[in-house]
Amino acid sequence: MSTSPDEATTSATPVDDDVVTIATEIWSELEASSTVEPPFLVKPFYNEMCKKEDKTDFKRPLEMTSAEYLSVTPKLNWNATVKYSLFSISSDPLILIRLCHLLVFTAWKLKIFGEDAYGKVTARCKVGSNIINYLLEKNHVFFPVTAGRQRVPTRVRSINEETFKSAVVDLVKCCSDTALQRHYVGDGHGDPSIAGLGIPPGALTDGSAPSAEILFKRSLHEVKGLLESKSYLSNPNSAAATAARAQAVILDGINDILSGGLSTAATNAASTAEIILESNNTNRMSPLSVPNHSSTGEESKRKSPATLMAEASLLSQEAAVKDADNLSKMIRLQEAELKLRKDDAVANREERKEELRLQALERTRSTEVLQKIIDKLCPDADPTEKFTARKRKLDECRDTLGEELYHLKLRQLTDEFLKASAM
Repeated sequence: MSTSPDEATTSATPVDDDVVTIATEIWSELEASSTVEPPFLVKPFYNEMCKKEDKTDFKRPLEMTSAEYLSVTPKLNWNATVKYSLFSISSDPLILIRLCHLLVFTAWKLKIFGEDAYGKVTARCKVGSNIINYLLEKNHVFFPVTAGRQRVPTRVRSINEETFKSAVVDLVKCCSDTALQRHYVGDGHGDPSIAGLGIPPGALTDGSAPSAEILFKRSLHEVKGLLESKSYLSNPNSAAATAARAQAVILDGINDILSGGLSTAATNAASTAEIILESNNTNRMSPLSVPNHSSTGEESKRKSPATLMAEASLLSQEAAVKDADNLSKMIRLQEAELKLRKDDAVANREERKEELRLQALERTRSTEVLQKIIDKLCPDADPTEKFTARKRKLDECRDTLGEELYHLKLRQLTDEFLKASAM
């Protein structure tokens, strides 16, 4: 990790050893990816002269101690200019790291939207914010304010857990093209079995040594998948307990019906219906929730357990048929959607072919026009030299032609010279 020359100086806020360990691991992986290939369009570390309150020169960031860096009042908010800054936050000129890469990779490393993050997102975001603050302070990072020669180096305010979470979510939503495969072009350690269609195995990689952009996109893809799955909002233990209770109630109801306990079965069936409706969030009633008696106008006659089981079987069959119908409709809709996508792909391909043809025709016409302009501006021979040679030959034949014919030829030669010079 690139460090300032005064690492012995303590920071303004104490940092846990776990945060330092995680930050060191994250920074080392970002450095390794930058050595493979640095990020696109990245600029060197911003090391311009800082100013005091009276607008006089102070020091450059790399010349400051940690105490001097912390003495500079932070005034810059975490806006888009900071999050998407092209300036490297690493003071090493051979290792370039962008701040957005650090934010997304930290979020992926901490799994802030993971399946086991139920009720822990805020705590993990707090750890991530401490890591970001520690690394920015460690590298004495400043950001330019305004543009042109009047840019003023300014510190960004310390990031908290809410700002860290919103920054990661904004990066996930604003960046596109994250649907990447597990094999990337790069270091040549790919699997030869998947190198089809003339692709050499050396053009693939297993991702063990990715470049900076590949590591960023892979982390962005993982964080986006965890965020869209919303697995961090559900408690897996609670869902498993609810399913176990529902299954136990259903089994108790079946045992009561088979053993003849109709009154107890009715109560259990009603409770089963409520649990199923609550857990599945549907309007389908459980087969065991059917009333166990029918009113004949005089006296309610109880149904036998066999009748109840038969009715339950019929209801379950009807539900299965409806599910099958819904599945078939869904399959048909998916087939129609795939067909539309295929037609769109064909139309886009034809449109691209027509566009390429028009571009080629336009290039041909442009070449012809340029050639005519070149021929006009740069003729093959200088008309003055050509006129001089013909005039010399005409002078040699003056005695033979006579004065009258000589002057006529001379006038024709002059007219040709004037026309050639005008072109």
